[in-house]
Amino acid sequence: MYIKLNNAKSNATSYAYTGTHDLASDLETIVFVHGASMDHTVWAHQSRYFAYHGYNVLAVDLPAHKFSQGELLPSIERMAEWLNQMIGQMIGQTVGAAFHIVGHSMGALIALEAAANFNHPDAGLNSLTLIGFSYPMSVTPQLMDAAQHNPSEAYSMMTQWSHRSAIGGEPVPGFWSAGMQLSMMENSTPGAVHTDLVACDNYNNGETAFADIHCPMLFLSGALDKMAPAKLAKAQANKNECAEIVLIPECGHSIMSESPDGVLDELKRFIGGRRK
Repeated sequence: MYIKLNNAKSNATSYAYTGTHDLASDLETIVFVHGASMDHTVWAHQSRYFAYHGYNVLAVDLPAHKFSQGELLPSIERMAEWLNQMIGQMIGQTVGAAFHIVGHSMGALIALEAAANFNHPDAGLNSLTLIGFSYPMSVTPQLMDAAQHNPSEAYSMMTQWSHRSAIGGEPVPGFWSAGMQLSMMENSTPGAVHTDLVACDNYNNGETAFADIHCPMLFLSGALDKMAPAKLAKAQANKNECAEIVLIPECGHSIMSESPDGVLDELKRFIGGRRK
């Protein structure tokens, strides 16, 4: 599904995967937000399930990622503003008034900031899920330098650090998560990995954002995550009375592909439990 934002400065269109279904005004909507230099396909297993089980699904491509046009946005705040703009445009047109936002890695920061500024008068935010989350989301100088000067090296570093193992242990025969992630990043927009990592490294509004969120929150992390250590997610979850944290065993940062059913089961439990 392609969406043209009403107040965009250009004619750029944005893309969101909807599970090939028409959106319905009487269904709750789940918005999925991908991470740095990724795209909507990281949610293939989870988004397709919800699209076929009574929800509207919007698995977005951020601007200048995959099928979405426009320029790369330089900050988490700008990306969250874009996301809320898209949500606001959809309200009252094709979707209902109840929303859930799910974000992974950089997408978790975007989801957090968007949730804190979810001020749509005709809609409500029923839940927020932060997957592979850490705050602050600091980027090592080595990775930042590679992202700017040698993107291929950055892709390799991020792929290696995102998985518990480079080979073997895949949940689906013939499926190679690390190879698919590397290919996805290699086909991303030039400059995307550096722009996205700078946005993560510079984001410092997390504590303020959390104070402005009052819906139920789920922190979902891989127990073996090296990119966003689960201990940081746990520490943040423990500060919020409306939050819970779940660790998926034997998983790294690429949790949706290393444990697709594990993530889906937790989303079904958490989001389904808040269904109106």
